[in-house]
Amino acid sequence: MLTQTLEKTETTAPTSTAATAKTTAKPVKAQTDSKLRTGWRRLAPKKEAGRFSVVMWAGFFRAIVVLADYLLAFITAMVIIPRLGAWLHQQSGASRGALSADGTIAMWLMPLLFLVALLAAGEIVVMRGMWRWATRMIAKIRDARGEATGADITPKSTTRTANESKTNRKRSK
Repeated sequence: MLTQTLEKTETTAPTSTAATAKTTAKPVKAQTDSKLRTGWRRLAPKKEAGRFSVVMWAGFFRAIVVLADYLLAFITAMVIIPRLGAWLHQQSGASRGALSADGTIAMWLMPLLFLVALLAAGEIVVMRGMWRWATRMIAKIRDARGEATGADITPKSTTRTANESKTNRKRSK
């Protein structure tokens, strides 16, 4: 009877550090969605009346990007490049008639063309960035709509397995 009580006390007392670690561990907080994500879910089109479809959101974001691209290109072409040309013309001495035709090309026209090319490259980078931003926004809305409706919207993979690749190679021989 004495051995039975010893066994009972041994089994109830923690004998390892793992058991004590389990009792002292802090509870993990449940991860909550960010305000941005919940906002997108709220804006996400649903099948209820009065909500915009994904196509409407896509058109909205694309229209904003096209308008911003147009304004950027228009302002650059009508304001920035002429002022830059006038400044270079004045600074190079071409406005005073001190340069020959070759000097005007070398000191005014070529720097202007170089700066215009740099501006064009910069604008292309900015325009692509805005287009990608619109694509990400459309994808977020599409994802939020998929979560809200429970639909599976993951695209099918187009990668081939090893057997399919070998089969296609054998067919082509």
